[in-house]
Order: sequence, then structure tokens, then C-alpha cells
Amino acid sequence: MRLLICAPDIFEGDAVGNHCLGLATMAAHSGWNALAYAQRFDTSISHVQPIESLFSEVTSEDLLYVSYSIVDPLLDRLLALPCRKICYFHGVTDPALLREFEPVTADLCEQAFSQLPRLAGFDVIVANSMHVAHDLAPYVDVSSIVVIPPVFESLPTFGDNAIAHRNPNTFNMLVLGRVVPHKRVEDAIEVFARVVEGGVDATMTIVGSMPNYDYSKYLLKRARALGILTRIDFTGMVDDADLLSSYDRASLLLSMSRHEGFCIPALEAMHRGIPAVVRAGHAAAEVVNDAGLVINERETAGQIADQIIALRNDASRWDALTQRARARAGVLLERTSWRHWAEVFDCALRGTDTP
Repeated sequence: MRLLICAPDIFEGDAVGNHCLGLATMAAHSGWNALAYAQRFDTSISHVQPIESLFSEVTSEDLLYVSYSIVDPLLDRLLALPCRKICYFHGVTDPALLREFEPVTADLCEQAFSQLPRLAGFDVIVANSMHVAHDLAPYVDVSSIVVIPPVFESLPTFGDNAIAHRNPNTFNMLVLGRVVPHKRVEDAIEVFARVVEGGVDATMTIVGSMPNYDYSKYLLKRARALGILTRIDFTGMVDDADLLSSYDRASLLLSMSRHEGFCIPALEAMHRGIPAVVRAGHAAAEVVNDAGLVINERETAGQIADQIIALRNDASRWDALTQRARARAGVLLERTSWRHWAEVFDCALRGTDTP
């Protein structure tokens, strides 16, 4: 059997690209002939091919997997292909969160929302979280959507699950992910400043690509105005070894993002026994559940900082949270195993809704 995996963009280091490539590897190890296609991709990845070649090569015997996270101009052509089809829905970012600094991306997200009704044309839909699955409630039966997190246990960040040791003498707050507007890195910087004002000799590490010059400049200016720029390390994108080192130095993970389809950094941190602090209102809260701090959307930076300081000063609560974090990560990672994907593929081929 051939599995044809496609997305508008497939690049290593990007969450969607990593997921497509990881699925191709897992399927190949399980006997599938897995092929990847994209409109834009890194030509150094030899097993990704131009999307147009998919349209000339596909047969009715193939299984098509479409990764969807932003408007896809080829969606109707893909739906018209003669094979069985799976859509993996990552969710679409609210355009309002992008409008100020990324108006072009905001427009693409608006167009994506208008495409969502057409996702009902897939034989099986898989979502990365229940929160994201409910975005499709007006168009499909949510109970038929399979939820599988967008990671694989083979990723380097899941190779070592030793509990991070609590060191009361150092306190490093890790912010991880692309430095883009909807991640609200400025809010994380504000919380960090309040933690320092609260008497904690803290540092912050911000790991992730910084593709938006105006937004990056805004963050640096804000950190300087708050008097904590010298305490913050903006690393940019890092390799796997440096990413693991960032987790090793981290006391907790802080995400003030206003939208996450899943929040992979929270899962990675919990797997390593690092408490995660996330905002409510999107899928990160679903990932963390009771294994971290889920912050009400209306809470101020000062209120969030007070909760972080209280957690830091309560050793027994901290230790209990690290244990819950590891347990929660284990539950989520089990859902990513080949067994669940095999059931999805089987359902798509048989034409049934759910495993």
C-alpha cells in the first residue's frame, strides 16, 4: 500500500513538517510505501516531492493524507482524487491575533476558515486535540473525529524522561516556539519582569525562530523598558542538542500564547518533569490539564507571577506537580503509537468513520 502525505509546506524544524516526516518514517517502518509531497519544501530532504507529481501519480489504491493548518489552494483538487482520504487538522489561528504584525498570514487564516466546511469531504478526520476538533462541529460529527497528538515518541525530546531536579538557587523560565505575535511573548516577558520584582533571581530563555523583524524589535524594546533585557537570552532556532540543553536548564515552561492547536513544548516539558504554565482558552490547557498551571485568560501579569512564585516556594507541591506532569505526558504519548495510526488507516480504507 502507498501512503501519500501532503501539506502546503514541509520543512524540518517546523511542527507541521516534522509531523509529516515523522508519520512517513513510522509508516515506512510498518511496511507502507510512504511518500511525501509539498508545494514548498527543503530540497535537501530527498524524499519530499513537488505536489504536482502527486496528481499525476495517484491511483485509486492509494491512501492520501492531507495535513491542514492554513488555507490550501489545492484542497478541491485533492478532494477530487480517486483514492481514500485522511485529513489531519492542526487547527487555524484566529486572524485577529495576527493582524497587527502579520497581516498577510491573517488573511490566509481567514481564507482557511472559509474552507473548513469542505473538510467534511474526507473519509476520516484526525485532530491534534479535542479543542481543535470542536472547531469543525458545524460541519462534521465531532464524535467521529479521532484525536492523536502531533508528535512521535521517536523525537529526541522524548528520549530521556528523567525528572528535572528542582534547584532553589537557580530559576530559569523557558519560552519555546516560534516568536510570532499570537504566542504573546511580550506577555511572558511581562510575567518574567513581575517574578523578578517579586524577589526571585530569575533568568529567561526564549528559544525559537524570529521571522518577524517588527515583532522581534518590539519585544526587545519592551524587555529593555522593563529593565530585564540582560536577564533574557533570545537564542533563535537551535538544533536538537541545544534544545535538550535548554530543557535541562529550565525550571518551568511558560507559554502565554493566545492560540495553540496542541502545544508541543508543554508536552515535552511535562515528559521531562518540568512544570508548564499555560493560558486557558485553547488546546494547551487540554494538554496540561491538572499537571501544571492553567492560567485564567483574565489574570494579570502580576497575578500570574504570584502563582509562579508560590509554586516555586512550595517544594512538596512542586514535586507532586512534576510527578503528575510525567504521568500526563505518558498518557498523551501513548496516543501517538502506531497502533492508533494503523486503526485510522484501516478505517479510511474500509470507509468507516471511527476505529
